[in-house]
Amino acid sequence: IFLRSKFIFKNPEQNEFVILDDTTSTSIEKILPNKNYIIISTRVEQIKEIYVSKKILFHIIKNFFKYGVKKNYLIALIKLIRPKVVVTHIHDSEDFHFISKMMNNEITFVAIQVYSPSMFKLMFSNESKKKYFIPNFFCYGEYDQLFYQKKNVQIKNFEAVGSIKSSLTNEYVNSKKLKINPNKYDICLISEAQVALNADWPHVKNLADCYGLVAEFTFKLCKKHNLNIIFAGKAVKGSKAADREICFYKNFLKEYDFKIDHYDSKNAYNSYINIMQSKLTIALFSTILREAISFEKKILSFNTARHPDIEFPGPDIEFAQDSICVLKEPSYELFEERVLKILSMSNNEYFSKLGREKSFLMKPTINTASVIRKK
Repeated sequence: IFLRSKFIFKNPEQNEFVILDDTTSTSIEKILPNKNYIIISTRVEQIKEIYVSKKILFHIIKNFFKYGVKKNYLIALIKLIRPKVVVTHIHDSEDFHFISKMMNNEITFVAIQVYSPSMFKLMFSNESKKKYFIPNFFCYGEYDQLFYQKKNVQIKNFEAVGSIKSSLTNEYVNSKKLKINPNKYDICLISEAQVALNADWPHVKNLADCYGLVAEFTFKLCKKHNLNIIFAGKAVKGSKAADREICFYKNFLKEYDFKIDHYDSKNAYNSYINIMQSKLTIALFSTILREAISFEKKILSFNTARHPDIEFPGPDIEFAQDSICVLKEPSYELFEERVLKILSMSNNEYFSKLGREKSFLMKPTINTASVIRKK
């Protein structure tokens, strides 16, 4: 950190808002009512600037044996910036939980949900639960509130508002006056490439193969029935991450000439626009399946992993596993039958077979960005 960082020998300027953790901070920037904010990086690999002043050093030294260097540094920064609101898009951030618990009597702290909750054992161990703290949580829907309440973690205020990314996509489409053809593609396949086996869910040993099976069966079906498909990527076009996605799927799609639609760095809404222009979105259990519902789009979670930690829509809360939107059998024939059935159904008929109200999974999100701005 010291070798690569730029040192700023003064106190940070005072600002009305602090965005904590610059990962996916772009969405937060777009909902703030003004430009009077500062972004504080919290991840070691992303810290590129370090403020150094007498007040910061004094705070670190004074509390060194209580909290350590990083936590003391972050607290010192926020005390000097004196924001009205600290907001993060990483609602499971340990740094956010710690700082909000320390300072929530002085400052308003807000976390905005960015992905579906998962059963990471370390996150919900007895020790971690004591540290988990969110004063104000804007979540997707009723499912998420039930999940965190069942985990018995400290979240003071819940408000189900839907997906901020879906909402910002609507605003982008309207501002650019883009013409959306809701039937341009029959299927939008979501890339869930597992490029690091020791990253997310390393304990689910067959997960990479299950991701591959989703793609293989989808391309097989589209070729057989001459269906239009768009393969939505997770990475920026031309990046190393994009190359890794392609490499991952080459292993499973040897018989198919596929192309992954990676997004331009200037347009982060590409996947959402692809969903808006598709009749059906397919993935294993990506959060974007739930976000697709905000566009009144049909979805299918084809999840053959059979692991309780990665159930759709998430673990620990009852959801009908015979729902029209869930398929667990690793059978191409059953997959084909289900996809064709969904494509033949009207939206009303499809959502009547969901097993729960749409809002349980995702509250309507057209106005989510506006709602959060007002709050």
